[in-house]
Amino acid sequence: MQKNEEERKKNLTSPVVRWMEMNRGSEGFTESLRRLLMYACVEWIRRGTSALLTPEEALSKIVCCGLPEYPVGEWAEKPEDYMDEIADFCEKVKNIPLPESLQGEIPTVLDLRGVKCPLNSVRSRIVMSGYPAGRALKIWLDEGSPIENVPGSLIADGHKVLYREKKGDYWEISVVKSDSKV
Repeated sequence: MQKNEEERKKNLTSPVVRWMEMNRGSEGFTESLRRLLMYACVEWIRRGTSALLTPEEALSKIVCCGLPEYPVGEWAEKPEDYMDEIADFCEKVKNIPLPESLQGEIPTVLDLRGVKCPLNSVRSRIVMSGYPAGRALKIWLDEGSPIENVPGSLIADGHKVLYREKKGDYWEISVVKSDSKV
């Protein structure tokens, strides 16, 4: 009887969850999980707009939009910590409508205020990996470590920081994605 119950539960588990359970801890799993999330982003945007974006572009667009109900940027930073959320998202994008904010162009502002180091650097790099080459992105950062570290990591990736400007209690930097692949 126990075996039948276990088999029934296994059959009710989604293929994504079964894949995660089988591959957790294997070499390259974190990057594969991140890629899975990216492809779910591609599918959601494609289904909602018919636009076919690269996985990096789709992830970049969704992270820039900052949807509180889908903190995709946070999930992409540490995908193994959010496996349940990623699995749920992969299933949901098949049916949930695309928010209006994702139906237009990619946003020109990335708000990283409140995001702790080094995750703000990771998130800015994730966004820039899919951001259109030659286009400027404004990034809002907190005082202290964020404004000290994020511009440097973007410059190290080959992007150009056009300016850094204090705006009240936060900083704004403007970054142009390099034309070369990073």
